[in-house]
Amino acid sequence: MEPKIYRINKNNYSLFDDMIFWRENGFERKPSSTSISEQIENELTNPNLYIYAAMINGRYIGWISLIYIPKVGKWKGHGHIYVDELWVAPNYRGQGFGKMLMKKADDLKMELGATGIRLYVNVNNITARKLYEHCGYREDGQAYFMEK
Repeated sequence: MEPKIYRINKNNYSLFDDMIFWRENGFERKPSSTSISEQIENELTNPNLYIYAAMINGRYIGWISLIYIPKVGKWKGHGHIYVDELWVAPNYRGQGFGKMLMKKADDLKMELGATGIRLYVNVNNITARKLYEHCGYREDGQAYFMEK
């Protein structure tokens, strides 16, 4: 069962929104065709936002949200890709879909000529840590995740 991976845009956002509902509520809803807000449409056109979703049998089963962060100074104009979110539906985990979505970060790094890829992972999320390590990531110090 090979998924197809699509970049999310205003035309396929309703299926993506159905998957967000699934993640937040723990169960799927019938596919909706709700219109998207102007704010979401504007966010989707941000040139530094890249959201990809894996589709199987006409529904999305996982996604990765990537952000390109421009850098100057010592980085000489080559920014970083930041993995903002990665999620795969529970019944599809352990089947390689997370790795396929993480490959989109590698592809984007090459496409944009970025310096590297960065991510944060909860120290208690052992499964995610193992996935990232398997994809070639390594711990590089410790950091606190802070938010305002």
